[in-house]
Amino acid sequence: MQQRTQHEFSADDNETLIGLAEGLGRFSMMTGVVGLALAGLGIAALVTGGYGSVMTGPSLIVLGLVAMVGGGLFLRPRGSLTWITSSRGGDVTKLMDALHFLDSAHGVFRVLIAAFVLARLASFVLTRLG
Repeated sequence: MQQRTQHEFSADDNETLIGLAEGLGRFSMMTGVVGLALAGLGIAALVTGGYGSVMTGPSLIVLGLVAMVGGGLFLRPRGSLTWITSSRGGDVTKLMDALHFLDSAHGVFRVLIAAFVLARLASFVLTRLG
């Protein structure tokens, strides 16, 4: 059995946490960049008015903002996972905190996406009925 004097996790465990933190960082950045691009497309749609629906621009802007907020939500769990690998002692408690932040971020992101989809669906139905 491996002796763990400085950390509760082994070097392999820390490598796994670093990999997860890096993956969360990439996901966060990609989601933010996609959100920024969608918001830019929404602004372009508003300015040019070249799309068939007047809701295209605002929908893209809102979806872009949702993506940017979602990307930002995953930065804290990423930081927490990175912090665990360089801390001494209490690693399991810190890991549980990081998982709590990750679960919260995932839940909020899911709610934001569901709210957007429902709002867009309601807009579509009201447009077709009116």
